Amino acid sequence: MRKKGNSMQQLTVIVPPSIRPYVGGQSRITVEAQTVREALGAMSAKSAQLKEHLFDSKGEINRFVRIFVNGRPVPLGSRGDEAVENGAEIAVVLALAGG
Repeated sequence: MRKKGNSMQQLTVIVPPSIRPYVGGQSRITVEAQTVREALGAMSAKSAQLKEHLFDSKGEINRFVRIFVNGRPVPLGSRGDEAVENGAEIAVVLALAGG
């Protein structure tokens, strides 16, 4: 990861099966963004249901969402504002609840 710049990057988001119905069944989506948060926002811009899965009521990345950039975990509690390199792959993993 690097400092946030001004140019948009082409990023690939790897979509988990549980939220693929909100993105037309796609397993990968290419978005233009500078940060993880922007990439998730761009991916969920057309689906309020998807946005509810990825973000909490304050607009922060949901605590049940785990993010990996190029295979490396984004630290828990991160706001996702760190810039990522052009061509990066962002994997989204949703924690399952049960009892």
